[in-house]
Amino acid sequence: MTEINLLFEFAHDEALAQVAQTLQDRLSRVEMVEEVEAVPEGSKQMRLSGLEIAAAIGVTVLVVRSNRELVEEVRKFATEIKALMVDLRDLKNVYVDLGAQRIPIDQLNAEQFHQ
Repeated sequence: MTEINLLFEFAHDEALAQVAQTLQDRLSRVEMVEEVEAVPEGSKQMRLSGLEIAAAIGVTVLVVRSNRELVEEVRKFATEIKALMVDLRDLKNVYVDLGAQRIPIDQLNAEQFHQ
């Protein structure tokens, strides 16, 4: 299993705990996901590229795939995330944590993932 850490950035922190639960419920239904945990994160803790983030949900996902398949699966997962999040207002972006780097999920490439 591989652990993927994601950060969902929102414009506002309204009902963030409820959104985190919805996010966790929906992501747990994705075929490649073995386990998922979504936790709201306070704006005081969040900084990205020197800018304050209004609201965020940290998500850890355990997936069952080999490393070779993982990059393609993460791309499919990103597409599913965007589709699932259409009805969640104020979603600004989704980031993947790779070591010390936080990369927007739509900019993730195979080279970054293998580093």
